[in-house]
Parts: sequence; C-alpha cells; structure tokens
Amino acid sequence: MTVPVLLTFDLDGEYVWEEIYPGIPYWTTQGEYGPKVGVYRILKLLRQKQIEATFCIVGQTAEKYPEAVEAIIKDGHEVAVHGYTHKGYNELSPKQEQAGILKTREILEKYTGKPIYGHRTPRWRPSQNTHKILKELDFKWNSDHMGTEIPFYNTINGEESRLLEIPVSYILDDWNYYYDWGTPPKYVLDVWKVEFDARLMNNNVFCLTNHPQVTGRPSRITILEKLVDYMKQQKTTFMKATEFTNQF
Repeated sequence: MTVPVLLTFDLDGEYVWEEIYPGIPYWTTQGEYGPKVGVYRILKLLRQKQIEATFCIVGQTAEKYPEAVEAIIKDGHEVAVHGYTHKGYNELSPKQEQAGILKTREILEKYTGKPIYGHRTPRWRPSQNTHKILKELDFKWNSDHMGTEIPFYNTINGEESRLLEIPVSYILDDWNYYYDWGTPPKYVLDVWKVEFDARLMNNNVFCLTNHPQVTGRPSRITILEKLVDYMKQQKTTFMKATEFTNQF
C-alpha cells in the first residue's frame, strides 16, 4: 500500500503579523516575503519534482498579490480558503466568520473558474460554528484538528457529516520550528523523516504544513527538497487535498 502525502502551504502574507504586531515593518515585511519571493521558490521546487500541492490562501493576501495566486493555479495546484483576515474564528461573530469565508471563496473562484472545496482556519482556531458553516456552504474538507492522525468526517449537530477533517500536527508545521523555537534546519529534516517513517509504518496520511514566508527562505527550501526526495524513495502518493478527500 502507498501512503498519501499532502504538501500544504499557508499563504498568509503580512496579515498573520498584522494580527500580532500591527504596522511594525520588522514583522510585516517577513510576511511579505511569502507572496513576493518564497512562494515562487516553492513553486519551482514542486515543478522540478512534478508534485501538485494545496495552497491555503488568506483572502486579503489574494487581493494584494494576485500574481502569486495566478502562478499557483497556473502550475496546477489546488487553492483553499484560509480566512479573509488571519484572525482566528474564535474571535469572530458567526456573521463575520461566514462573511469572511464566503468573500475569500469568491475571490479565489475568480481565479480558478470552478468551485473551491477546501478550508483551513487561520491559526487553526475554529469557532463552535465553523463546521456547521462549512457544511452549509458545501465545503468538502477542513484541516485544523490535532487529536488524531487519521482523517474523519466531522460530527455536526449530533450527526456525521460529509465534511472530511484532514488532521494537522504541530510537529509537521515549519512555523513552530523556525519561528517559535529557532530549530536548525537539519534537525527539522530529521524530525520530519522520522515522523514520515512512522506514518508509513502505520499507513497514515502525512499532511505537512509549510508557509512560503518560512520554508521559502534559501536554507529551508533545501530541507523541503531533501524531505521530498526521501519520501519519493518510499511507497507514497503525493496528492492535493480535494483529490485525497474524493478518494477517502
């Protein structure tokens, strides 16, 4: 059997920092690096490795950097909703939350010309209403949960829905290592390879979360390349998130 590998990239832009350190260039310009530089370095790597991935995009970022969205779609990658701002939904009213999801989906669908089915909550902070809203808006998958490695259909109002949850993990997120903990890149590769081996042994999906402003930096993109090369030597299938959902 082959293990599904989902390479996912959260294109936040500077809006992730505006929520924490508004108007401070030291932080916001790091965010700009993602859609201006990092995303193109990642796209080049994915072309070289012939892999199609999933990009979760903040609505404001898509509005400010349309050329980045166009480049992602041109290369055949999937785009998904990642909030209109980067504020966690637990801080929004139900009306604000739904309006932001709808607005971002409409922005992205202008580029794709077809429906957007995927969603990831900013900062992985859904509200009590998130799954209900996504179900009503006909989304097929969400990707926030950390309580298991095994995908599952969300229970909404006491009933199992068809909204698939694709679990994420702190140890498979580049932000934590590079920004929060200052981990040297070579150690990040070691952790990710060990985690991949364990997922392979247990036949569990491997869903990696990277950020163009983080992994798009020169030294860190080499780590992603080495990880991809390592995984390609094993029994794996690289998939976009909706492709995986449709086959689940």
